[in-house]
Amino acid sequence: MRVILYLCIIIFTFSYSVKSITPQYGVAPEELEFYKENKVFNCLRSNKEIPFSQVNDDYCDCPDGTDEPGTAACSNGHFWCTNKGHKGAYIPSSYVNDGVCDCCDGSDEYKSSIKCENKCNELGEATRKKHNEEVERYTNGLKKKKEMEEEGSRIIKEKFVTLETLKKEIDPIKSEIKELEVLVERKRSEKDDEEKRLKDAKDAEKQKDTQKEEATPTPTNTEETVEGEAKVGNDDSNNNNNDNDEDLKPTVEEKLTSELLETVSKGKDNENNNNHNNNNNNNNNINTIRKDNDNSENKSILDSFYKLIVPFLPNSFVSFKDMGNLEGLENELSNKKSSLKQKQDEIEKIEKVLGYDTGVNNVFLPLNGKCFDFKTKEYTYTVCPFDKASQGHTSLGKFESWKDGHNQMVFENGQQCWGGPKRSIKVFMECGSENELYDVNEPGKCEYTIKFRTPAMCTEEHLKVLKLESDHGL
Repeated sequence: MRVILYLCIIIFTFSYSVKSITPQYGVAPEELEFYKENKVFNCLRSNKEIPFSQVNDDYCDCPDGTDEPGTAACSNGHFWCTNKGHKGAYIPSSYVNDGVCDCCDGSDEYKSSIKCENKCNELGEATRKKHNEEVERYTNGLKKKKEMEEEGSRIIKEKFVTLETLKKEIDPIKSEIKELEVLVERKRSEKDDEEKRLKDAKDAEKQKDTQKEEATPTPTNTEETVEGEAKVGNDDSNNNNNDNDEDLKPTVEEKLTSELLETVSKGKDNENNNNHNNNNNNNNNINTIRKDNDNSENKSILDSFYKLIVPFLPNSFVSFKDMGNLEGLENELSNKKSSLKQKQDEIEKIEKVLGYDTGVNNVFLPLNGKCFDFKTKEYTYTVCPFDKASQGHTSLGKFESWKDGHNQMVFENGQQCWGGPKRSIKVFMECGSENELYDVNEPGKCEYTIKFRTPAMCTEEHLKVLKLESDHGL
């Protein structure tokens, strides 16, 4: 009798301590209509029917576990945390009454021996603050995204205009280069010919001087020398008279030669006295004569007298024909080639940029040519979209491709890692009101990740979702 009494007390105590639950306990608001009082309950994701009285009876009857939303009876079931003051959420049914507070309101431990503190208001306030910040970030980001799209459209138009202009400038420069190459080659050939003519003229004159010295007998005494000079002088006088009888008047060539020889004679004496001013004047006279007679009619005459006077010219007077023109042409040719190379490089650079995937309305194009830094205690990480990434002076790779739409920007083939692969980095793109890097990690050896906020990633669709969540109590 005493034993029976003890059993009754235990059963009564247990029944009193166990909190009874309704069939709707642990059901999410959107599924409450399926748990209305009825004679039968249809398992939600299977064809089985059970008596409604078996719902939340701590025994799993439905294969999908939907008959035990408020207990841990079904291993594949889910329990809805109401979390009033915060955000409702599902947890696995196995978490119910396991002695751990999983719901912020403690509703999952209704039969547990522990008492859960309700932290939903505190968590809800922090979540709402974070949510509102996200709404603000998307709102501001979308405004700046519009600006980036406008800038991208402007840049792309300018690129095409510049590209078209550069391509039009290429052909004329190529034609000019061809013409200059022909002229330079011609001038170089003339220069070579001139050098050869000058050399031949000097060599011939030296040979004549040598022959004269060999042919002239050495005088035995002063009297013979004087007598010989007198005789020669008389002979020359007779010869000149004969020549005057034969020649009607001097030719142009003789006149030029006579005038120039007189100038050269003066220049030779002056050079011995180191008079540089007269040298310059004589040189100018020679160049003036050459320029004045530089046409097809007088060219042969000029060449003849130029050959004649070369042996008499001091070295400071010798100036190759058209040397200045050749140097000018060579400089012009070099400048044209440099200009062509510069324009070709610009074309290649623009075409490379135009080949990038810059997103809808070229929204990512304004990021090209810019670099962004993120500093940690040890390093400064730099990412230049569409170009390169680095960790201080260490290369983390060149831009390779987009991944997962425009959610990741991949940089590969960076500096070789000691005992590992070449360094690489994945840039995870997120919506932000400003362009900024943050949160760098190294999940694998020399394989890095970093996050990048940019207005380009903000979307109207996500902003609508955020506002709907706000309207539903977040």
